[in-house]
Amino acid sequence: MLLILPLMISYTVIMLTTGWVNRIRPGITTYQEPQPANFKMLNYLHAISIVIMILPVFTTTAPFSLLLFPDKINIGQTIAFLTCFGIIGFFPWTKMYDVDQKTDNIIIPAPAIFLYGSLRLLFLISYEWFFRALLLTDLSSWVGARYGIIINVLLYALIHIHKSTKEVIGCLPFGLLVCVFTVWWQSLWPAIIFHLQIAIVNEWPPFQKIISPQKQAAS
Repeated sequence: MLLILPLMISYTVIMLTTGWVNRIRPGITTYQEPQPANFKMLNYLHAISIVIMILPVFTTTAPFSLLLFPDKINIGQTIAFLTCFGIIGFFPWTKMYDVDQKTDNIIIPAPAIFLYGSLRLLFLISYEWFFRALLLTDLSSWVGARYGIIINVLLYALIHIHKSTKEVIGCLPFGLLVCVFTVWWQSLWPAIIFHLQIAIVNEWPPFQKIISPQKQAAS
C-alpha cells in the first residue's frame, strides 16, 4: 500500500495535468490542430509528465531489470511478437482515432519537429516504464498478477478519458497486450516497441505533410 500511494499520486497528477491542457486547448493531444503553439504546449506537457513518471523511482522499489532486453527469447515469444507487430503495422489507425489533421496552411520548421519527436520518444518510454514496470509490478505484488493486470489496464484506459471513445476502448486490448508481453518477456521492450509503432503509424502522416520539402522551400 505504501508503495502504491506515490504511484497513484503521480498518476492523478498526470491525468489532471493532461485534462487541464485539453480544457484550455481542446483536441491538442489528438493532433486535430497541429499549430506551432500547440506543439510548444505538447512539449511542455511531455517534459512535465516525464519528470512526474520518473519521480516515483525514489519512493518505490524500481524493477530496473525490466529495462534489459531478455537474454533468451523462445520461438513462441518470437512468433507472438512478430504477429502483433504485423497486426499493429497494418491496423487502420485513422479510423480508430477520428482525427482530422488540418495541415494545408501550416508550416513548422524541421528542428521544432525534431524537438517534439525527441520529447515524444522519451515520453513514451517513460510512459511504459511508469505503467508496465512501476505500476504493474507494485499492483501485482499488492493484489496478485491477474488483478494487477486488470487494474493496470483499467487505469491505462481511464487516463485516456479526454480522448475519443474509440481510443479509450482501444486502450483495453492494447493495455492487456503490453501487460502480457511485459510479464511474459520480463522486459519492457515489447511494450515500448509496440507503443512507438502506434505513435509513428498514427502521427507521421500529418508531420510528413507539415515538413514536406515544398512547404519548407516556401517558408
